[in-house]
Amino acid sequence: MDGKDEIELKLQADPLAIATLLADPLVADAEPKSRDQLSTYFDTPAHALRKAGLSLRIRRIGDRRIQTIKTEGAGAASLFARGEWERDVASEEPELDDIAAVLGNALADGERPVPIFTVAVNRTSIVHTDGTNRIELVADQGSVLAGDRTSPVCEIELELLDGDRTALFALAETIAASVPLKLGILTKSERGYALLADANRSSVKAEPITLARDIDTATLFATIAGSCLRQFRLNEDKLLDTGAPEALHQARVGLRRLRSALSIFKTMLAGPELDRFRGELRALAALLGRVRDVDVMIAKLDDPDALSRLRAAREARYDAVVAALGSAPVRTLMLDLVAWIAIGSWRDAEATADVRTIPACDFAAATLDTLRRRVKRRGHHLAKLDEEPRHRVRIAGKTLRYAAEFFSGLYPGKKAGRRRETFLDALEDLQTELGHLNDLASGRALFDELGIGNADTILAAGKKGDPARLLPKAEDAHDRLIDAKRFWR
Repeated sequence: MDGKDEIELKLQADPLAIATLLADPLVADAEPKSRDQLSTYFDTPAHALRKAGLSLRIRRIGDRRIQTIKTEGAGAASLFARGEWERDVASEEPELDDIAAVLGNALADGERPVPIFTVAVNRTSIVHTDGTNRIELVADQGSVLAGDRTSPVCEIELELLDGDRTALFALAETIAASVPLKLGILTKSERGYALLADANRSSVKAEPITLARDIDTATLFATIAGSCLRQFRLNEDKLLDTGAPEALHQARVGLRRLRSALSIFKTMLAGPELDRFRGELRALAALLGRVRDVDVMIAKLDDPDALSRLRAAREARYDAVVAALGSAPVRTLMLDLVAWIAIGSWRDAEATADVRTIPACDFAAATLDTLRRRVKRRGHHLAKLDEEPRHRVRIAGKTLRYAAEFFSGLYPGKKAGRRRETFLDALEDLQTELGHLNDLASGRALFDELGIGNADTILAAGKKGDPARLLPKAEDAHDRLIDAKRFWR
């Protein structure tokens, strides 16, 4: 059975947007075809295929049954480039002989995958042709079913059949001008496994980034940026569904991680596009930050009057976040970021060609050395520093922490793992203590803005509000960090 590389852009929409889109002659330039599909996904009870980065399904369309196995590597947040092997089969049972090479050692001898969840959708598809470019536009509406749990599916997929990826994003821009869309992050397979795990989490922390040691710096950046965008989008949806403080916090962390990545790789990315993205991401992060500032104070304080005013301010600031996230500029920003990561001018710039081809391990080690020296220099005599220089230590430490987390997959092995754990523990402790100190400073500014008096008294009475206790702990964490062995050397 021959395989192929599937290049697909996934977009999230609602039923009205899909109906509007399919009626638009600029997009639906051919006769659409609609059909019902039922896909059954298979794995072992211990999810051996998923752990091996594979998904296996049999899709029934009328009397036809099509078996598909895909590699489930992480996409660049909405853009998925995956290996795919497809063939007709005679029954609802997987036929494994032809895909033994793809399965590798994922299954134990004699082990057979069993049905674990299903996806039922009505699929409308159109093949869009533009010169030598052929793109299949697919609109799926239906649900994922795992046991007694269900999850709705309402999405658009653009799959490049022939031509250049530039055409894929050009069509996406045309669609986005017609109807409101957001980046689609989860594959149907991921939705099913989430239902099996009953993963109704209020927020999603940054996921580990899988990196091969032989990649170059351009691939390193694209993988990291995709992970950051994924974290933001997963938490954006949860934030809009629930308003939960932790979802807002993790959405903001996703933006901060992305901004740090843009800073870390700025030499390779330099240009007007980078300036635009850094500015717009800074503004969006600041908007979320206004809500986060209030959430932090609510969690720290016991004063009834202050809490009442903070909750009222939180409601107004949260409404502003919801309005921004639903706006065309923010939706466009996210789509433009994915396109830029995949096909932006930075990938072909002659001036930075040498940087793009630097081995990832070399780039990461040099970067971590530079950031570590910065934290060491700025944190000298930390307990004696005023608020502003202390804040600069905190920012430098945060960038170092994100970089260490970004690059950790390049340094496998038990020895590197132990060193990394010690290094990150000290760095986390430093960030925690400096964060509490920063909360006191930002709390005073927030109280002034909201007209809440006696700020110092209220803050000192709150949880973790004693600078005399926090400063020595921060300095100790800084010293432990600098003494920790570097896991990248």
